[in-house]
Amino acid sequence: MKKVSIIILAVILVLTLFSACGTNGGTTPTQAPTSAPDGSQTPGTPDSPDTPDAPDVPETPFKVDEVGIAMEPYDWPLPLTDDHDTPLTYWWTTSSPQYIPADKEYGDTDLPIEVEKRTGVKIEYVYVPSTSRKETFSILLAADDLCDMMTYATAYYPGTALQMVEDGYFANIYDYREYMPNYLYQSKWADPDDRATYESVFYEDDLIPVAWVLWEGSIVTDTGYCVRQDFLDKVGMKSEDLKTWDDYVEAMRAVKSAIDTVEFPLWMSAMIETNNYWYFNSFENISVITTIAMPPVFFRDGELVMGCTSEGDRQFAEKISSLFAEKMVNPDWQGYYFAQAFEAHTLNNEVFWQGHGTTFEKVNKNCSDPNCNWIPVGKPLVTADQVVHAGTIRSRTSTGNCAVSVKNTNIELCMKWIDYHYSPSGWELFSYGPEGLIVYKDENGVRHNTEWALSNPDGIELSGLVSIYTASRFLDPCICVYDVQLLNPDGESAIAAVEFWTEFDRQHYDRAGALPIGVRLSTEQSEEVNKYRADIITYVAETFASFVDGSTPMSEWGNYQKTLEQMGLKEILAAYQEAYDDYLAKIG
Repeated sequence: MKKVSIIILAVILVLTLFSACGTNGGTTPTQAPTSAPDGSQTPGTPDSPDTPDAPDVPETPFKVDEVGIAMEPYDWPLPLTDDHDTPLTYWWTTSSPQYIPADKEYGDTDLPIEVEKRTGVKIEYVYVPSTSRKETFSILLAADDLCDMMTYATAYYPGTALQMVEDGYFANIYDYREYMPNYLYQSKWADPDDRATYESVFYEDDLIPVAWVLWEGSIVTDTGYCVRQDFLDKVGMKSEDLKTWDDYVEAMRAVKSAIDTVEFPLWMSAMIETNNYWYFNSFENISVITTIAMPPVFFRDGELVMGCTSEGDRQFAEKISSLFAEKMVNPDWQGYYFAQAFEAHTLNNEVFWQGHGTTFEKVNKNCSDPNCNWIPVGKPLVTADQVVHAGTIRSRTSTGNCAVSVKNTNIELCMKWIDYHYSPSGWELFSYGPEGLIVYKDENGVRHNTEWALSNPDGIELSGLVSIYTASRFLDPCICVYDVQLLNPDGESAIAAVEFWTEFDRQHYDRAGALPIGVRLSTEQSEEVNKYRADIITYVAETFASFVDGSTPMSEWGNYQKTLEQMGLKEILAAYQEAYDDYLAKIG
């Protein structure tokens, strides 16, 4: 059993262990029935006459379905506990520790203080630098000494989310569903047609390993590509006329010729794409390069393929390599993991076309050219009316998540404290921070950024303040919002950009080729894939990148595919096909 082997490893690692987090506890799995109280099929459950009898459902002060999941929001009576002295331990980090006031620990800042004041729950924030989280997690896991609550455990556990629970380290939230009404309501009943979010949260119909960050409201596209409209003005073109690859290439050539500072019009980063925000997928490809994960598996022409290995990826690589040959793309692209890393070049008027998030108005203001005008654009299409099928399915879940260790004596309070993050009175506190600090509501209930946040006396930018005084979408369980930094006049163009990117996706991207989120590899299937995974990741990352920038000629693509087959690509795709078949059988 994995837990035994990991504990044996602890004998080797325990001498290096520098902090203890755990206490004691356990879980018992249950079975889920098939239908809601009105007889309709619940999200994700098969329509089968052989469904087991429903489990006992505890009495709750809120309406629940047949398996005990809340069908309405619930405002917890506060405080959540009368024990204000015994802390719960919370494994925590930040990528911006420099913004924590020098005379304070994080737990002494405004948000944690307000949360403790409301809930009565004392939290001990066990800080670990973001750069050493993986190593530290391994040490704590090996010693079986996890904190009560572990943020982003899915990224560091040496196995699947299913194994996190089956190996006996983390609680199954489903077993504590009466203590998590708001999180489960948001995941299942807030929008019963949102199968993607249900399947993201419910690993199985009766297994929920973590509390994910959930986006507030409907799914939006808050990241996309932009072009310099002021550059286009000088060559007599408009951003709204850029629809196809041919349009973009024509614009790049014109800008390169007319603007002296633009040597390479298109700037890319090493990943090419951002996961789930596919921009260059109009060849029915997913061409994302990462050294820590395999490219996504998806359907192309009815067959499962892997990103960076399909015919569509070959067509994309051929297109981009031709732009490299024309010196249209920055040759040092692999030196930047994210677009923000080459911001100095952006501000120096060297870039015409690049990816941006919702803070691009800051780039307009800080650029050395006062006429700088970044405008959102749609993805380049093969034909102007194209609807792209290749991609992945997005749900309301974001990156961050939190798992509850079974080795503590207060699992129920952990669950209630986490659930408060999603409650009607709690989610705004975590999303926007304490009232009047970063955001305030006017007499009409409209939110605005405060003057303190916009002109911070310590010179801290709004993004830095948000990283400390609100919950993190990359870490903390919460309902997150995209507009917390945009509630000011400068944010209006970014909000418009989000609306533009979101509407473009609705019109030109249907995700028909995406593998459903509920398709998950079993333990056996994972073990099969893991035989080849590490070598495939390395080989694809290195070799596909060389096709993209032309350092390897496209005539070698056939040899590339043969090598992939020898390395186990067919076996990987067979495992995913088996998992997909299992999924279809499950949902009927």
